[in-house]
Amino acid sequence: MRRTPQEIVELVVFGLIALLLGTGVLWLLGAIFGLVGTVLGWLAALLWGIVSFLVPVALVAGAVVLIVRVVQGKSLPGVTVRADAPTVDAAPTAQDVASEQQEDAAVDRHRAAEATAEGMPPAPHGTPPVAPGAPSDGVDPTPAPDAGEPASGEERRDEG
Repeated sequence: MRRTPQEIVELVVFGLIALLLGTGVLWLLGAIFGLVGTVLGWLAALLWGIVSFLVPVALVAGAVVLIVRVVQGKSLPGVTVRADAPTVDAAPTAQDVASEQQEDAAVDRHRAAEATAEGMPPAPHGTPPVAPGAPSDGVDPTPAPDAGEPASGEERRDEG
């Protein structure tokens, strides 16, 4: 198959155009990858700066926590405590339990003394009770003159 000189020139021109387009695409991809590489390099530098700051801070903070735990006598994580070693959180003694029970009983007595049968607040200091042994709310209960019913149970039995 023989080609004419015009066809040969057209093929050479089309080949050069394809070569030029391919070179342009490669240049464009290189520019894009260059920008992406610049952004990723900036991110890597940022992360390296953060990590290079945080790692020493974390090491110092960890050392401080360990020193504080040792000074307070608490066990360190991952360290087993010997059975013959004294413990920090010892059980309360019988004397401590007894004094705590006495304090609880005193608080209960104080609350019971303040409370009344109706759940009202306690009467002001120095207010006498209405009836002997009855709690007082500080109000004198005087019956109305014409109440209609006798005040005590004995008066009811006398009438009926």
